[in-house]
Amino acid sequence: MLENCIHLGFEDWEAEVLPSFGANLILLEYKGLPVLRTPDNIEQLRENPCLYGNPVLFPPNRTADGIFKFENRKYRLPVNEPNTGSHLHGSLYNAPFEAAEVTDRSATCLLKNRGKWFPFDFSMKLSFELDREGLTQNIEILNDGSCNMPVLLGFHTSFAAPGEFSVAIKERWERDERHLPTGKLSALNERELCFKKGCVSEGQVISDYYTAESQAARLGDVLFQASPEFTQWVLYNGGGNKGFLCVEPQTGPVNGLNMPGGHLVLPRGETARFWLRFSIAGYK
Repeated sequence: MLENCIHLGFEDWEAEVLPSFGANLILLEYKGLPVLRTPDNIEQLRENPCLYGNPVLFPPNRTADGIFKFENRKYRLPVNEPNTGSHLHGSLYNAPFEAAEVTDRSATCLLKNRGKWFPFDFSMKLSFELDREGLTQNIEILNDGSCNMPVLLGFHTSFAAPGEFSVAIKERWERDERHLPTGKLSALNERELCFKKGCVSEGQVISDYYTAESQAARLGDVLFQASPEFTQWVLYNGGGNKGFLCVEPQTGPVNGLNMPGGHLVLPRGETARFWLRFSIAGYK
């Protein structure tokens, strides 16, 4: 257990949340077996903050040149991936949240942003609750600023490499040399149809962007579900020999802040709500 973690437990499930580091769900276990990839220490987490647990991405993946326009204004995000000239993964994955309403099997973490981590004012609430069948994570984003704001949310959900996985992907986004979508979608190839039907992740390189046929994936015996707003999946396994598979739900495509219809618009004073669910497939 890392320092300052919140430990949750209920029957066969154990979980740990780290409020001070993005309220990351850094551990999830069922009957002592890892569901998510867990760091050994805080240094390991800091070295690769998006490859452990379930870090929040806001906005997810790449934003070209770190620039986007919204309602006739131009906004800038830091270019933190120099080789592609892009902004990558937002700044919330290691932002300090405040712990609130903690019980033996549930926790709520809060963050107020006043332009520091994203150029709009909003409040985010991440809530975690264990039950007999698994863990539910609820996400609320309140626009408490003075204008509308774009919402493009994702999670870099990093699973311990399963024996077999399947993800309900539909079409692949074609990418350019900067790993940005060209705007063109392609049919799944034979290999990707195996991702959809079920195959082993270890030993093959997986790194692509897809539209979602549905919001469900299976990782071994684990069923991973997301709310309907998550219309995209990103798959990544670091080369296929690192012991993990990232199955990443996103509410819009990569670079969605620069694509027509690529993000949600949250009016002033309103709240957007989303959820994720980890459970055992076929639990009785």
